[in-house]
Amino acid sequence: MTEEIGKIVVILNHDDANSVMAALVMAAAIAATGDEVLLFIQPGGAKIVAQGELEKYQGLKGQPDPVDLFDAIQVLDGRVILCELGLPICDMTQEDLVDGVEVMMASTFLFEAEGARMSFSY
Repeated sequence: MTEEIGKIVVILNHDDANSVMAALVMAAAIAATGDEVLLFIQPGGAKIVAQGELEKYQGLKGQPDPVDLFDAIQVLDGRVILCELGLPICDMTQEDLVDGVEVMMASTFLFEAEGARMSFSY
């Protein structure tokens, strides 16, 4: 019996350490199971995908390395998607983002997320 790959959405709403780490851990765990993960970052968490920002969350007591988690998500074909409103709100351009981050409108993301069997929000 072959198990079908499912689509699972993780939404990051905030850039506090607890929210960021929870979203990254969950997204990496989902990707590791073979399911398709869509990590959607809303404007409140947008700055974490700017170059050099994830490193600020390194060394948190009892937490894995956020850069390693982010890399694992991408290596395992997870998608990291930033809501386009995060760019002007955080005074960023696409050139400021780490490699591999997609930028799209929330409405477009909803079409991408269609059929997801679970969602998590942090």
